[in-house]
Amino acid sequence: MVRAANVRATLDAFKLVPGLGRRIVEKHDLRISDMRPDNFIRVQNWLNALEDIQNVVGPAKLRDVGRNVVAAADIPLGQDTEVILMNLDDIYYHNHRGDVGHYLSTRLEDGTIEVRCETPYPRNFEWGLIEGFCRHRAAEKKRYSVEYIDGPVKAAHTCTLVVRLLNL
Repeated sequence: MVRAANVRATLDAFKLVPGLGRRIVEKHDLRISDMRPDNFIRVQNWLNALEDIQNVVGPAKLRDVGRNVVAAADIPLGQDTEVILMNLDDIYYHNHRGDVGHYLSTRLEDGTIEVRCETPYPRNFEWGLIEGFCRHRAAEKKRYSVEYIDGPVKAAHTCTLVVRLLNL
């Protein structure tokens, strides 16, 4: 199960063609009326819709959806980006119910944070999600780069995202 407000953010990625986004989510039994912040819906329905987005619109739009989810996710206020990334698995389970995989975050000696994604979500969605956290209001005056490293095909480990603080 996933917070319905996170799924609703899918529609925000379709600002220029809202009808297309609505058709895709409704095709997968995701009703707009159910997408309230206090409601949870089946993850598989959303995964099916995300697969359609990737196939119909493309991976770039799926990455946009990932970025938009951050605005709707329930994230503890007052935490900076690096704290959020290091606690991403806890935040993930605050927004999900059931066994839906994990985010494994590690801080390296140079301060870089590696986020290993082991969730059922598509890889481009994951990439956009981490970029969204790095652009979230918690980042404020800091800028980050997010490097994407593809994981093995059909493995629990889908990708690794390497987050570096940029010196401006």
